[in-house]
Amino acid sequence: MNVEPTEEQSMLRESVAKFCLNEVPLERVRELADDPVGLTPDLWTQIAEQGWLGLMIPEQYGGIELGVTEQAIVAEEMGRRLLPGPYLSTVLAAHAITLGGSDAAKSEWLEKVASGEAKGALALLDEDAQLDPASIQTKAEKSGDGYTLNGKKFLVSDAGAADFFVVAARTGSGDDGTSLFVVAKDAPGVSVAANKLTDETSRSGQVTLENVGVAADAVLGTVDHGWEIVDDVLLVGNVCLAGASVTGSEYILKLTVDYAKERTQFGTLIGSFQAVKHPLAYLFALIESARSAYHYAAWAVDAGSEDKRSAVAVARLTGTDTYRKTTCDCLQAHGGIAFTWEYDLHLYLKRAKHNQSFLGVPRDYEEVIAKEALGI
Repeated sequence: MNVEPTEEQSMLRESVAKFCLNEVPLERVRELADDPVGLTPDLWTQIAEQGWLGLMIPEQYGGIELGVTEQAIVAEEMGRRLLPGPYLSTVLAAHAITLGGSDAAKSEWLEKVASGEAKGALALLDEDAQLDPASIQTKAEKSGDGYTLNGKKFLVSDAGAADFFVVAARTGSGDDGTSLFVVAKDAPGVSVAANKLTDETSRSGQVTLENVGVAADAVLGTVDHGWEIVDDVLLVGNVCLAGASVTGSEYILKLTVDYAKERTQFGTLIGSFQAVKHPLAYLFALIESARSAYHYAAWAVDAGSEDKRSAVAVARLTGTDTYRKTTCDCLQAHGGIAFTWEYDLHLYLKRAKHNQSFLGVPRDYEEVIAKEALGI
């Protein structure tokens, strides 16, 4: 495994970092806190013009057709700067269509995503919020040449911004028994209600489906085996989440180290106190461990390694846990100032908490690792 970036990957990182720093600094992120989408149309157009929306989309549909490693590099730099908006949600929804969409679905949506004309979201979880096919209660019943969908999806990231949803619905029984459907937001019977989140930099909503009719070519993959696509989409999403968590942790640790070098207490720099410097050194070690797990997971997915699912689960858990611990411990090192709206740290702490419940909860990925260890 070689983690040294290619020249093209380094250029990609530099361009994303420059965009986030110049176009969406943290002051701008605060200004966008009340925006229902998270990013203005102009900023979304700029992202599309850079080609970042089409990194994993096939060239014939306007994409660049690169791998998970490149996609995660973009997520890293966006996570470092808390870029708001439906970028990752759209990328994952488009990837689901790339993996299993009909020619009609690909032609209708992928070019629009790559050009910035359409945004997407994954609508997977039902009311119990369990990330497994057995928990899917939304129903899709055969109706003529197509299907009729009924149900309610909870915790749909960026639901308000999406132009289409990738919906998981029950079509059969057995270990899977679910199918994925592409559903346009403006289809009759689709309604969206916003959720209120603690993290002002993220968006979520509930999607209600009442007798929503879709054509047969709206199915992604094979009927009754839709979760196979979900599993592959989650690999990409969690590698990106791990990368963004590592860079977020890295940013906050640097912020805190700089603070410890300037803040005095009892006439002494607090960075000289063992109670401050030892925990910060420990966080550095945790972040480097999380970074190693993340890099291996990205490689494993691109290489098609047999252990890619457990590697991604480890990277997700390590990255998000490290992010949460880093922000909590660094908050303690800062003291009361870290709680103020004007200070940046609380924004990262809220994003860290959000990351732990995005695309499932820790238990879902602990189960993946346990099954791998037990050979189940």
